[in-house]
Amino acid sequence: GIVGNTNEIGVWISGFFGSGKSHFLKILSYILDNKEINGKRAIDFFEQDHKILNQTVLDNMKLAANTPTDVVLFNIDSKSDSNSKQNKDAIVNVFLKVFNEMRGLCGNLPHLADLESQLMEVDKYELFKEVFANEYGSEWEKSRHKFDFIQDDVVEALVKIDFMSEAAARNWCERATETYRISIEDFARRVKSYIEKRGNNHHVVFMVDEVGQYIGDDSNLMLNLQTVREELSKECKGKAWVVVTSQQDVDSIMKVKGNDFSKIQGRFATRLALSSAN
Repeated sequence: GIVGNTNEIGVWISGFFGSGKSHFLKILSYILDNKEINGKRAIDFFEQDHKILNQTVLDNMKLAANTPTDVVLFNIDSKSDSNSKQNKDAIVNVFLKVFNEMRGLCGNLPHLADLESQLMEVDKYELFKEVFANEYGSEWEKSRHKFDFIQDDVVEALVKIDFMSEAAARNWCERATETYRISIEDFARRVKSYIEKRGNNHHVVFMVDEVGQYIGDDSNLMLNLQTVREELSKECKGKAWVVVTSQQDVDSIMKVKGNDFSKIQGRFATRLALSSAN
């Protein structure tokens, strides 16, 4: 995905409790993110401390670390809404939520995140936040979660910055309280659009902890995960990856009665099975 295109963007890390899956995922996220802390980057800890002796592995790690990457690391159960599992699109909704949060948009209210995104497009987001703070007396990021109670101030700010008429803004506020729907295809296109705007061979990696526990034996959720991974590979050609951890390996989670899941198994071509010895 860094030096060319690939469809194999799915990684499944399995291992029983205590085998270090989450720990491994976190270290991986640090390397890919490669942030600088106190003058030292994540990759430096491996290079300068001679932790990796195989030069090819080290070169690959450096290439990955030096490629601009947004890492979205999250535990899927803690990020999903309490009743969302009943919804067959639960997984894509969680992916959208964490993707919005990573971009600094509102995670809990996707309608609001869309508004913020539109304001960014026309270069009026900062102005909106300023005008809203003057109207309401509190910062937008600290207040947006109580959207139901601040609609008048939002309308006022949108009108003042000449983004919407009052009637259009009120109409939008009414629609914003309705159930939000997004197709997996649309989500993948948003990720693609974001990657293209960033340029410079930018990548996004979704690192999903404890996905097996979340899915359980719900075939709809498994299919939803498979389709998210499939659409991301189709749209982003290796610039967006999905790395998941699960206590069960991908084969055992597929054994749901009456369904042929051999197709899904191929969606996670890179599989790592960790034991406590690892």
